[in-house]
Amino acid sequence: MAERAVDGYWAEAKVRSPDAGGEWYLAGAWLDTASAAVAWLHGEAERLAAVLESVESEQGGQSGYSSPVSSVFREWAADDAFRAVQCAALADGRPVSANARGSDRICGAADVEVLYSLSARPVLRPH
Repeated sequence: MAERAVDGYWAEAKVRSPDAGGEWYLAGAWLDTASAAVAWLHGEAERLAAVLESVESEQGGQSGYSSPVSSVFREWAADDAFRAVQCAALADGRPVSANARGSDRICGAADVEVLYSLSARPVLRPH
């Protein structure tokens, strides 16, 4: 098997809803280092948390989930020890992610379950 070298890192934010039968791409970035990719994910987590906090406050905390999505992402972004673990894993060639689930109202329809995913993976090229 030919050896492969890391050519960069692809990071992205997506939302999926099996209930609504859809997947929505929110953002993505090509980054040169594992630490830059994890930093980008943390920035997206903070941005997503800020947007979701306003929606969650409108719902009055009645989502039925143990933790609001915004709290999950804020706690993940604030965990410096785990950030180091994820940077090391990504630099070692393993994908990393942070995921949370909650409810959302799609186009005025009924509430559906949504799965939020922030992920990064190394992009490999032949050596």
